[in-house]
Amino acid sequence: MKPNYYTCILSLVCLATGTNYAQSVTKTTHTIYLGEEKVWVDIYERSGADITLLNLHDNENTSAEAGRGFVESHGGRLIELRHGRGREVVVRLDGVLHRFDPNRMFSDVGLRASLEYFHNNTDEVFAIAAAFRDSVLDLFAVQEEMVVISLHNNTPDKMTINDFRPGEWYGEDTRGVSINPQQDPDNFFVVTQYELFNTLSSSGYNVALRAKYPPDRGMLIDYCERLGVLYVTVETEHGKLAEQDEMLEALWKILTEKGNGITYD
Repeated sequence: MKPNYYTCILSLVCLATGTNYAQSVTKTTHTIYLGEEKVWVDIYERSGADITLLNLHDNENTSAEAGRGFVESHGGRLIELRHGRGREVVVRLDGVLHRFDPNRMFSDVGLRASLEYFHNNTDEVFAIAAAFRDSVLDLFAVQEEMVVISLHNNTPDKMTINDFRPGEWYGEDTRGVSINPQQDPDNFFVVTQYELFNTLSSSGYNVALRAKYPPDRGMLIDYCERLGVLYVTVETEHGKLAEQDEMLEALWKILTEKGNGITYD
């Protein structure tokens, strides 16, 4: 029987890393229905790092690959959304597609604004999109003292660290920005913790510090901040896997370094 809006199907496979099966990565796939559309939520896990990584945009495949590599190397958990529709998630009703940005769904205000942006904001579509969000949050299971790393990719020169300067696109959302002119502006961090901002800045990375009370855009970073979660965005240009891997490794080293004032155990 075809489900109405939501159903969850689990499949479990082991991805062996070499011959060491004790250190293998497990992959669990959940299927969530949005009307006639569906999204697969892949969760890769391995014991080790107490870190959750997320890949919210299905067209940002470099970041998903970087996340899988991180879990294989250090452990932790990667949550990846797959649906084949590109950046936005789609609700399909009677063959009509209704889009929204999954990184704008973490508040009702942000979700409605995203649906309105794509001219899709009916009560029925909103209810389905909100149910999808709640299902993702159930799988995410965010709680205090977690570390969350959100992985993103951008198109050259269309989303850069320069957009976080005062008066620019994300200036209102930012209380500090550090730009290294020697670094590619497409590659940058966004953080919620002041100590981490200072450490990444002094290490020569492009980094923005999120405002404490930014406009409600329904973004994951603000959802995590409200729950007291240490949150980091690691963003690079599409295809720059080596750069994203290097940034993740640098972040991992900082998080696990003792006595630096950054709250990660």
